[in-house]
Amino acid sequence: MQFTIEFQAEHLARAMEAVRLEIATPQQMLGSLGESLLRVNQERHDQGLAPDGTKWKELSPTTIGTAVWNAQDDSFRERRQMSLATAKKVQEKKRRILYANGDMLGSFNYQVQGAELKLGFSDQKAVWHHFGTGTFGPKGAAYTITPKKAKALAFGGLFRKRVTHPGIPARQLVGFPSSDQRLVSDVIEDHLTAVLNRVR
Repeated sequence: MQFTIEFQAEHLARAMEAVRLEIATPQQMLGSLGESLLRVNQERHDQGLAPDGTKWKELSPTTIGTAVWNAQDDSFRERRQMSLATAKKVQEKKRRILYANGDMLGSFNYQVQGAELKLGFSDQKAVWHHFGTGTFGPKGAAYTITPKKAKALAFGGLFRKRVTHPGIPARQLVGFPSSDQRLVSDVIEDHLTAVLNRVR
């Protein structure tokens, strides 16, 4: 007595070819990865968190004071009184670190070029905030700011010919923590599973 088993490899060959094509032209899969990583990073930015989950350093009182001054109209400068609406705006700014007008965090994006996914900021100020300004000189180095066109600098209701800025603290904006690594694995697995399901 004997059994004969005939193995038909056509389906397996189609499945392997579909996976091979997907890996050879990964733009769609990388686009899915980019969307997923963009979303989780934006959620962290909204919460003021570094990729490792630690909170960003709070805004300095000077930064908040400057935001108050800049948010006022001319009548405030004459009366030296803050409107209730402005006070609410300032409180909102205190909650959203690095979100003065949304330009820098709004420039966070991804690009797929061939077999490469790039995730980052198009606004160059992101480098200062990610590494802190002390990174480019001695740790925690202060730097001097002088006017380029005007005779004096104006901030927070004060006027000066030059000021010494204490430096911007590092607030890590991007990284690749273990949670993002798991997300990448899950997205790739889901994407390849969908490819195999189409072959069935």
